[in-house]
Amino acid sequence: MTDCLAVFTAQIGAPSETFIRRHVEDLAPGRTVVVSSRSFSVSGSFWRIQSPVLDLGQHSLRLTVRLAARLGVAREGLHERAVSAFLRRHKVKVVLGEYLDELVGFVPLLDRMGLPYVVQGHGIDVSAALRDPTMAARYRQFNSARAVLTRSEHQRQRLIGLGLPPSLVHVNPGGVDIPVDAPSRLASASKRFLAIGRMVPKKGPVFLLEAFRLAAARDPATTLDVIGDGPLLPAARQFVDACGLRARVQLHGAAAESVKDRLLRECGVFVQHSIVDPATGDEEGLPAAVQEAMAHGMPVVSTRHAGIPEAVEDERTGLLVDEGDCPSMSEAMIRLAGDEDMARRLGAAARAKAAREYSWPAERARLLFHVTGVRA
Repeated sequence: MTDCLAVFTAQIGAPSETFIRRHVEDLAPGRTVVVSSRSFSVSGSFWRIQSPVLDLGQHSLRLTVRLAARLGVAREGLHERAVSAFLRRHKVKVVLGEYLDELVGFVPLLDRMGLPYVVQGHGIDVSAALRDPTMAARYRQFNSARAVLTRSEHQRQRLIGLGLPPSLVHVNPGGVDIPVDAPSRLASASKRFLAIGRMVPKKGPVFLLEAFRLAAARDPATTLDVIGDGPLLPAARQFVDACGLRARVQLHGAAAESVKDRLLRECGVFVQHSIVDPATGDEEGLPAAVQEAMAHGMPVVSTRHAGIPEAVEDERTGLLVDEGDCPSMSEAMIRLAGDEDMARRLGAAARAKAAREYSWPAERARLLFHVTGVRA
C-alpha cells in the first residue's frame, strides 16, 4: 500500500484495543496518521504510537477553539475544519474507521472530500449503540463506504437487517499472533483454567467465578487465573473471599504481558462466560482473547454468545453453554479437567483453526483488500 492511510478511532492506548495499534503500525508502516476522538489525559494511555495524531480532545482545549465555542460556533464544525485540514496536510487518500458509531459523524465530511473509507464494527457499536433509536438510520450513511466490516457473521446479519446492502458488509474476524510451536504443557494443565478480559458486565466475571466454584467443589486440584482490570474487579474479589477461593483463584488485575504469555503457555483450558449486558445491551463481537487462547492450543469453554460459536465449535474446538448457565459451564470445566486427551484434542483443533483463520497476516490481507481493492 502506497497511499497515506488515516485511522479514525475513539482513543489511543486502551489495553483492550491493541488491535488498533496493530492497524496503525502494520497496515501502512510510515504512511499512517490517526484521528482520535478523546485525549490521552482523559482515556489514559497504556501504549503509544509514533504516527502523527490529531487528538480532538486536546484540540477542544485550545484557547482559540474555546473562544470560538463561546461565540456560538458549533464544536462539530470546529472539529470538521481541523480534521479536514489534518487530512489534506498529510495527503490522506483512504480512511479506516474503528467502530461504526465513532466514524458515522465524519461520513458527510469524508463524502464531501471524496475520500474513500472502510469502517469496522467491533462489539458495542453493533449492540449497545443501537439502543439509540436514531443510530440505525445514521448507519445507513455507510452506503457510501468501500466496505463495512464486522467481527462475526452474527454482527453482519444485524447490520444487513438495518438496511445495509449484503454486498457491502463483510466479516473480518480479526487477527492474533500464532506461536510458531504449540506450547508443551504438563499433563495436569487441563486442571488449570485461564480467563483474560476486562472486568465488565458483558464478560460475566461473576458468572465465571460461580461456575468455577461449582467445579472446584468436585475437583480439588483445579485452579483459575484471571487477568483483567475494570469496574467489576472489586465484586470479583469479594466473591472469591466470600466463597473461600483465595487458594484456588488468582485475580491478577491488569497483568504485564510477560504474565499473560506465561499463563497462556502453562494453563490448559481457556474459560469465558460472555453475556449480553442487561443494563446496556452491550455484546461481544468475537473476543480476541478467545482467538489468542486458540492460537496457543487451548480448548475454550464459553457461552453461545454473539460471534463466539463461530470460533468455538462445540465438541470440536471447545465446549459451549448457554449464557447464565453456571452449572453447565461447571460440567464442561469438569469434563476437560478430568480428560487430558480430550483437552489436548480440542486444543489442537482450536490451534489449527486459529492458524487458518485468525492470524494477523490473514487479517492484514483482508483489511488491505478492502482498503485498496487489491489482493495481497
